[in-house]
Amino acid sequence: MKKNIKNGFSLGEMTVTVAVVAFLAVVLLPMLKGMQPNQEQIMFKKAYSLAERIIYEMINDEDMYPEPNDPSMANFFGNTESVTIKGETYDGDTKFCKLFASKLNRSSAVDCSTHSFSDNTNPVGTLSASDGVVWILPITNFASDTTAYNIYIDVNGNKKPNCDYDANKCPKPDRFNIKVYQDGRVTVDGVMEKEYLNRVEISRDAKNVTF
Repeated sequence: MKKNIKNGFSLGEMTVTVAVVAFLAVVLLPMLKGMQPNQEQIMFKKAYSLAERIIYEMINDEDMYPEPNDPSMANFFGNTESVTIKGETYDGDTKFCKLFASKLNRSSAVDCSTHSFSDNTNPVGTLSASDGVVWILPITNFASDTTAYNIYIDVNGNKKPNCDYDANKCPKPDRFNIKVYQDGRVTVDGVMEKEYLNRVEISRDAKNVTF
């Protein structure tokens, strides 16, 4: 005699299968959720890398920042003497701002007059980039070789929370601060900036140094 071949699942087997799937969902979903990328972190790291590259290019471009003839003059970004590139003149305390902005893919006009974001409001900056990041570039003559000058960014534009890191009020910020020195070093010192990045310095005479 042929044995009867059982087709399909019994009610008990179906119940066990559903229970196992439900258990796996309960266990795995929180883990998968925790593995989802932090969009603000991704955008900040992208903006930071872009700032590093642009600053490295600028500090090593003799057309933008030539070596000063007068040794008493400030060097690197401190050299705010007038230069003309593609018919556009750059000089004074807006030289860095306008040159940096010229290297970004922009979706807005450039206004080198804004110094900081207002808390919890839509960001108004130097410019908006095509990827949605709003930049505030420093307006300075980089007179000091020991002072860090600030580049502020809001990585998601008008989207909330529009705030800097605060453990209680803004644990997941979308605004960050990048610091640049006269000689082209780029650093961060904020809590969340440090968490998102390795410390990196760049200068005209050295390759990137990771701390």
